[in-house]
Amino acid sequence: MAARKTPEAWYWSYDIKPEDLDSVLTPGTRLMRLSSYRKGTAKRYAALVYQDAGPERRHLLDLDAAELATRLAETPARPVAITVDTGEARPRFSLVVQTGPGALSSVHLDLDEAGVRALLDDQHCIADLATYAVDGQRRYAVVLEERTGPVWLFTGVTAHQLDAALVEHGATLVRLRSYVDAGRPLFAAVAERLDGGWAWYADLDADAVARNLEGNAAYPVDLDATRDERGVRFAVIMYRDRER
Repeated sequence: MAARKTPEAWYWSYDIKPEDLDSVLTPGTRLMRLSSYRKGTAKRYAALVYQDAGPERRHLLDLDAAELATRLAETPARPVAITVDTGEARPRFSLVVQTGPGALSSVHLDLDEAGVRALLDDQHCIADLATYAVDGQRRYAVVLEERTGPVWLFTGVTAHQLDAALVEHGATLVRLRSYVDAGRPLFAAVAERLDGGWAWYADLDADAVARNLEGNAAYPVDLDATRDERGVRFAVIMYRDRER
């Protein structure tokens, strides 16, 4: 679920090697989301971190589907965010998990669009999602959270189609994933009905992310990284800082 309370402080980082992720998380901070991508054949992460009071969070990195299920069964923590690496024969997943009180949540892997929609009802919302291709077919990994909606899922939409749908529903983006299909830039997104000013951007380099955050007097609530021949590109959702 996207934060509506402005964090005390926040930062984001990228080009993080898996073994260096712990050093990015300073004392008193909480990992909000990880995004996995490849730099050549090397695994890298982008991270969104808040300095804010709340239950403890930690990360589980580079797991296949069976390993993920085992680790979740062994830990009292609940999943809050997910990302996927498809640079190997089978997808590898990384999770952010949280201990302490909170809504019940669960992870669902290798779903098609119909499978994701079948999860949603009046008592369940999408806390996070990742999208990836397997044998040319679009698949989704979802963190499902037990709480009331409404929630909207948009898949395979262009930027124009996404904006039009958000206006139609009076909805606010909470999660945004970009991908390319047959040469076309497309999006999978989750929206809810929330108050406050906000904006979204895609296909930005790191400097453009920073400029837009400053220009909007906003903080990021969702950050996703991909890499192409131009380098690392970001999709970001930002909410207006309520203290300004």
